[in-house]
Amino acid sequence: MARVSAVQLQGELQLEVMRALWRLGQASSVEDVRSSLPARQRGAYNTVQTILNRLAERGLLARDRQGKAIFYEPRISEAEYYSRSVREALAEASADARRTALAQLVGDMAPGELDEIEALAREVAQRRDERPA
Repeated sequence: MARVSAVQLQGELQLEVMRALWRLGQASSVEDVRSSLPARQRGAYNTVQTILNRLAERGLLARDRQGKAIFYEPRISEAEYYSRSVREALAEASADARRTALAQLVGDMAPGELDEIEALAREVAQRRDERPA
């Protein structure tokens, strides 16, 4: 996925559109995305198209014209989005508040998830150790 600087989504519909694209897992048309939205969010075709175009203009989506149709694909993964959101939310917090907040998030995880987190943390630490100084 490409690096995207402006990450914050604006409003529930933008987040739902991104979630639909992440679930679809491939370049998708406006109608594909619209059909994948929860029923309460499934607005008019033009509304969904406008949201997709705004997300593309902000660099969150790639746009690809294929014939008369335009297909949209996320330029940021779901994990990257949430990781950056948490990082931005905690950026101004004190070190103690950051540690406490992260510990509470980890503490709220289901059994087994902590093992996965520990394995991912080891991978991150290993990559960090392998970086040239």
